[in-house]
Amino acid sequence: MGRAILVLLCSVIFTLTPMNKHLYLSGHSEDWTSFFLQYKLLIQDGKYELAGKALNNRRVELENYMETLSPQKEEIGKELLQSVGFGQQRNNSVEVDQLLTFIETVSANNHVESINTIVFNYKNSLVDIHYLTEEELQSEWEKVVPSLLTYYSYDQLIPIDEQLSQLAEGDSEQIRETIAVELNQLPEAVPALSMDALLWTVSIIGGTILITLAYVAFRKYQAITIVKGSVRRENS
Repeated sequence: MGRAILVLLCSVIFTLTPMNKHLYLSGHSEDWTSFFLQYKLLIQDGKYELAGKALNNRRVELENYMETLSPQKEEIGKELLQSVGFGQQRNNSVEVDQLLTFIETVSANNHVESINTIVFNYKNSLVDIHYLTEEELQSEWEKVVPSLLTYYSYDQLIPIDEQLSQLAEGDSEQIRETIAVELNQLPEAVPALSMDALLWTVSIIGGTILITLAYVAFRKYQAITIVKGSVRRENS
């Protein structure tokens, strides 16, 4: 019985350890972040042709990397790559920032912590200490939305979009406070088991329980058989 419980605990610990293929690339986060920082600097310096060549040289790697992400992240990442483009001479700085922020977020060692940091920093940008103008707030929001969509749904972010639209018509402390309230209502990002990990958890725990029950039933059957044999011998 003790061994069965030990097997069960080990199985749970092993299963809850991140196993999916999307995590093994976290060691490349600095490589991709550095690349896109250099790419952004080239765009800012007006060296569009050189930036385009650099992006094209890593096109296959980028597409392969996107395919290792979860379906949701892959879809968002490929849309961002398309918006930046591999053959364009010029790129919108917001689009480049979106891609850079996305890469930093999905390749971070702790994805959910990155999401929480984005929300926290944006909330700070509404107050006096880290005050941003309404144009800067809109630009910053456009930059982080694709990354936030790797965790939140469109419906959860729409109220903030609506408040920012009102802010564009006229900045006010009340609207900023409302945006802060909407940000506070976003649920804190928390780690979640992937479907594969969940199925493995259920399978292993369920299998372990069945084996344990079968083992206990077998030992009980053996004990009853021995007792019955002793009683027969005593009565004969």
